[in-house]
Amino acid sequence: MRVLYVQYTNPGAYPPLVRGAQLLAEAGAEILMLGTRILGTNALDAPSANGVTVKLLAEAAGGWRLKAHYARYAAWVAREALSWTPDWIYASDLFATPIALGLANGQARVVYHEHDVPSADHQTWFVRRCLDARRRLLRSAAVVVAPNADRAARLSDLAGGRPVLTVWNCPRRPDHAPSAPRQPNEMRLIFRGSINNERLPLATIDALARVDAGVSLDVAGYETIGSRGYLTTFADHAKRLGVAGRVRLLGAVSHADLAAVCEQCDVGLALMPMTSRDENMRHMVGASNKVFEYMASGVAPLVSNLPDWRRTFVDPGYALACDPSDVGSIATALEWALAHRDAVRAIAERGRQRLQADWNYESQFAPVMDALLGPSATTLARVATRAPARAPIEEAECAS
Repeated sequence: MRVLYVQYTNPGAYPPLVRGAQLLAEAGAEILMLGTRILGTNALDAPSANGVTVKLLAEAAGGWRLKAHYARYAAWVAREALSWTPDWIYASDLFATPIALGLANGQARVVYHEHDVPSADHQTWFVRRCLDARRRLLRSAAVVVAPNADRAARLSDLAGGRPVLTVWNCPRRPDHAPSAPRQPNEMRLIFRGSINNERLPLATIDALARVDAGVSLDVAGYETIGSRGYLTTFADHAKRLGVAGRVRLLGAVSHADLAAVCEQCDVGLALMPMTSRDENMRHMVGASNKVFEYMASGVAPLVSNLPDWRRTFVDPGYALACDPSDVGSIATALEWALAHRDAVRAIAERGRQRLQADWNYESQFAPVMDALLGPSATTLARVATRAPARAPIEEAECAS
């Protein structure tokens, strides 16, 4: 069976896409992922290896050239699909929906796995056309997937009540326990993922300035399109408060290298705004990768003190909580963690054990595997051995 992944972005910046492709390949499917390069994400490139081939179109220029780039990408995908003849089209972003809808006119069936809800703001003519394609795809796709139950219910309503699968954005099942020693008089914080002023507020710097000098912060990730320059503001704020020496800005780091960094840390920031107009921000339990990635690395997550986050992660003992808009609340949580190192390690270990049980992508992605491959193939995939070999990514050379 052949599965063509179509994403008008760098698929490596969406770890669940790569994990799903790996699981399908381990079950015997051939996978071709067609994406584009995005500024600041090269370190996150997914490799071509073990049944998964990744090809990326060169990064788009700005302005009017963006339209030409999209047309070039769509034509390239159409040519690849015509020659490769996939059985399934796997689309997961708004700009991929018109392409997937066109490819579905052949024999290939479509999986629409929506990671980010399209914004209702600043809708151009092109975005409105993509939203129309999304509505049509929600009704015609063979499989529709959302990252949590709230988002699944919303998509089901838009699709006329059809069933929508829920797949949390968990990591693969951990295959080892973190062994990196923690320093008794120091505490390292880590932030990973896409960066903006809501997910990494300046209040974290204010809180850092209030707590013991042994507390430091590593920031690994990339600025989102709407937040270019924010890291400069963040660094300048740390300098003004005299804590620049306790903040390391690592940039985008490969998944393997980032795992090694996380294993040296104690507490991971997974902060969401307490109020937001953005539907994505309001429904991030299960959709947020970072909280699970922290658990996999033996790091205790620090999450926002919101009802759904508290119910899912804090009350069962998998995370700490604070109000990210309140400097005092963040500082209090950090001071408690520094004073209760054994309790923090226990929180991290409970999270890692939960990943072993069911908060892993093997378990979460099983309904999609069943839909594409059938239950028997899914069973085989669950016991497949992951091969460590990696091959370099391919840079697509496409004619206009």
